[in-house]
Amino acid sequence: MNDSEHELRDDAATRHDQPEDATDVPGLGIDDLALAAADRIRRFMAESTVRGGASPADVADLYTSQEIVDDDEATAYLDRRFVHGEVLSDWREIQDRLSAVYLDSLPGTTAESLLANLDLLDARQNAARSIFDDPDEDELVDDLGTNRIDDRDPLLSDLSLLSRRAIERYILSDVLCYGVAPYRAMELREHLLSDGDDRALQYLDLPFELGDRPADWDQLRDRALMTRARLERLGVDPGNAYTQVDATNPTAEASELLIILDEQDQRR
Repeated sequence: MNDSEHELRDDAATRHDQPEDATDVPGLGIDDLALAAADRIRRFMAESTVRGGASPADVADLYTSQEIVDDDEATAYLDRRFVHGEVLSDWREIQDRLSAVYLDSLPGTTAESLLANLDLLDARQNAARSIFDDPDEDELVDDLGTNRIDDRDPLLSDLSLLSRRAIERYILSDVLCYGVAPYRAMELREHLLSDGDDRALQYLDLPFELGDRPADWDQLRDRALMTRARLERLGVDPGNAYTQVDATNPTAEASELLIILDEQDQRR
C-alpha cells in the first residue's frame, strides 16, 4: 500500500463510527456484489493498471460512484480493502491477471480495451475447458472467430471484435497519418500471434505476405482517403485529427471514427 492509500485509509476510518460493521460478511467477494458495482470495481482496477496506480481522488470517485452508493455490500467490500487494509484474494487475482494482460497489450491500451482483452482470454480458456470435457463441443472455439478459414479468404467481418478493431485502426492510421512505421505492423502481428488468433493472422497475410489487399481493406482505405482529402482541403492535419479522435474514442468502430472526423470537418 502506498502513502496515498494510507492517507485514504486514515481518512475513511475517521468517517466510520463503527468500522467493524464492514467485517460482518468476511466471505464477501466481487462476484457476490450487484453486477453494476462489480463492473465498476473492475473498471477501477483496469484504470489503475493503465495509469500505474490510483490516487486518493480516484478511490474517492470510486466510493461516490452511483454503482457503489447503490450497493451497501460494495461499500463494505471496498472498506475491507481501503479502510481495514485486508488482502482480498479475489482482488489480488483480478489485479494480477489485468497486469499480465496489460504487459502483452499494444501501446496505448485503454482500460476498456484491457477489460475486453481479459474477457476474451476468459472466453478462450472456458471454451478450451469445455472442449476437453466434451469433444463434441469443439465448435465453441470457432465461435470466438479465431480459427483459420479453409475454403475461402477471411473478411474483416469474420474476425473477432478486438482483432477486427485493431486491424481497422491500423488501416486508418496508415492512411490518415501518411503511413505507419514498420514496427507497428510487427507489433500487430505479434499481438495476434500471442492471442492465438489464426484467422486474423490469415487475413493479415493477404496484404503483407501475398500482396493481395482484401476488398473490404480497400473499401475502408478508400473511405479514409476521402476523409483525409477533405481535411487537407480545410488545412487540417489528418494525422493530428485522427490521433485525437482515436485517443478519445477507444471503443469506437472505424466507421464511427471517420464519421466523427467528417463532423469535425463540417463544423469548421
